[in-house]
Amino acid sequence: MFLLSYHLDAAHLVVELGEVVDLDNEAAIEREIVRLLPCCGPRAIIVDIRTPLLTPRALGLLLRVRGQAEERGVSMAVVAGYDKAREILGSAGLHRVLRVAATLPGAELRSRGCRPVPEASRNARPGGRRSAPPAAGASPLRGPYADTSRPRVPGKR
Repeated sequence: MFLLSYHLDAAHLVVELGEVVDLDNEAAIEREIVRLLPCCGPRAIIVDIRTPLLTPRALGLLLRVRGQAEERGVSMAVVAGYDKAREILGSAGLHRVLRVAATLPGAELRSRGCRPVPEASRNARPGGRRSAPPAAGASPLRGPYADTSRPRVPGKR
């Protein structure tokens, strides 16, 4: 079994997983990835999943590799470029545990413990305020259900 691997930079090793993990190749893939985890090597490993199909064996493999990486002080992130693969990881509740991202730069951030910045905060002004102050006479109610929690009178706005 040969997996394509390369160094993204001095701290990140990327391992591409391009085939479906099944009973026949699970042990060989795990051995290969663990072999790439030297005790003194990169601080993070990124597993780049290049297939939309994630089997239960693939999920188990990713969890075992994550455990062995953490024992060696190496953080792990996963790139799942296919929507179906991200959906499977999310359904299994592994989205946060495996630090799943849709792109390689996103996985690089997640391997460092960073979370992507929402679009609204990227467009924020330097003063830290993200929106305009409430208009005079505006409702003091806040939150996603503020408008729906006020009583409605038919014919009145």
